[in-house]
Amino acid sequence: MLDKFIEVFQGLDSAYGEYFLEGLKDNRTGKEKGRATTKRAPVTKELFQQHLNGQINLGVIPIREDNTCFWGCIDVDKYDQDFRQLLVKIRERNYPMVPYRSKSGGIHLFLHVLTPIPASDMIEKLGLLATDLGLSNCEIFPKQRQIKVHKNDLGNWLNIPYQQAVRTTRYALNDNGTGITISDWFEWIQQYRLTTEQFHAIQVQDQHIAEEGFDQYPPCLQALIRNGCEGGYRNNALTAFATLAKKKSPDGWQKEVWDRNEEFNEPLPKHEVQGLIKQYEKKDYAYKCSDLPMKNHCNAELCKTLKHGIDTASYVPKVDSFQRLKTNPPIYYLTIEKKTIELTGKQCNQQQLFAESLFDQADIVWQKLKDRDFRQFLITLKTMQQDIEGYDEEAEAQEEFKDMMIQFTQETQQAENSSQVEADMWYLFDDKIVFKYKTFERFIKKSNKAIKKFELINFLKKNGAIKKDYFDKIKIKNIWYCPKFIEPVIERSTNIFKKDKKAEFDEPVSK
Repeated sequence: MLDKFIEVFQGLDSAYGEYFLEGLKDNRTGKEKGRATTKRAPVTKELFQQHLNGQINLGVIPIREDNTCFWGCIDVDKYDQDFRQLLVKIRERNYPMVPYRSKSGGIHLFLHVLTPIPASDMIEKLGLLATDLGLSNCEIFPKQRQIKVHKNDLGNWLNIPYQQAVRTTRYALNDNGTGITISDWFEWIQQYRLTTEQFHAIQVQDQHIAEEGFDQYPPCLQALIRNGCEGGYRNNALTAFATLAKKKSPDGWQKEVWDRNEEFNEPLPKHEVQGLIKQYEKKDYAYKCSDLPMKNHCNAELCKTLKHGIDTASYVPKVDSFQRLKTNPPIYYLTIEKKTIELTGKQCNQQQLFAESLFDQADIVWQKLKDRDFRQFLITLKTMQQDIEGYDEEAEAQEEFKDMMIQFTQETQQAENSSQVEADMWYLFDDKIVFKYKTFERFIKKSNKAIKKFELINFLKKNGAIKKDYFDKIKIKNIWYCPKFIEPVIERSTNIFKKDKKAEFDEPVSK
């Protein structure tokens, strides 16, 4: 069973998450309180076994190093939701999702695939399903379309089910809402594991809707037309439909508002509709994306690309995660609109620098906030911050220094005798490189013109280089000694490539 479990829930193999429960619950959300941390270390078979034994709470990062994934998940942390009703809705629409109870009593809706697919495809597919099901405020995993593991951009992890499998509270759910034991789990989910073709064939059922331009409506209004208006939010919904009607047809839009009202199971009284129309005749109104029921079906990233969607200027990018790499000084990774940018503390705290980083790294235009609002934004980031552990800054710096010194010896001329060190060369003496500071400084400043002398000297000393004085018959001078690092051996290909025939452009041109 262990091998099958790993097969289904495999993800990034070089980092994972752990969650340490504190035995308390958040009074507002109902989630179990605890400390979450990301560890940069191999994801082993033993870790999965410890998870099933109940020794650890293992979190798996779904996006792999090649930016593909074997699974994706909608994390439904709405504890007041009727989950049985949600499961009925999922099966009525033939969505091949596998529901699992989460550690806090919520529900995780998984898509499992048999062969890895691009993480970007998984995000878009789950986004469409969440929009249709009214789960737009829920987190979607993977959170990133791409990661850069070599730069410690590792992605975000999700606690996987069946922790302490024998007596677990995190199990897969039957369609009737009852739990499935670990012994029956693998056989049961086989019916929902998808081929690539089956995955791409999943779609929201719009074929019965004949409205022209329907696919260019805001996703929330598409969902309301498909599914009907929820509860007591008819007034809010009709307000959104009035905005859509005016966008589509500035003249004669009033009739569409009346028609939309008649489509409600319980239409609003005529005087309320007439009052709404009078308001809209006086001025135009923007969509109110934060109002229910639109909020539950919002897909702003898609909406801003549609003909009748929200205006780009009013679009606020959604923050997905915020991580801190515990270097000195720290490096921060902000995932926003499913794109990850790397920030320093200074770039986080100065809004202009923050906006420039978004523009350069993620192609996102930041709408400037008032100072007070930006401070609140930073406080929110700090509350969602996760630390990345297991990064050895000293070892990383030593490796960087080693690579730099190898490059220095490759790009600077080697001296035949020690006196030539004065002529901007380096000399090999007792397995050590001997060079003048100015020679090394010129090499460094080819790529980093801003580096200061004291910074460069500290860098040399920190990595084991030693300065020594010598007398050259006129005055005392100094030279630097540094270990000579072994250059990597690169095997050259023995293949001989031959061109069988000439390309068309190789033929002589006849005159």
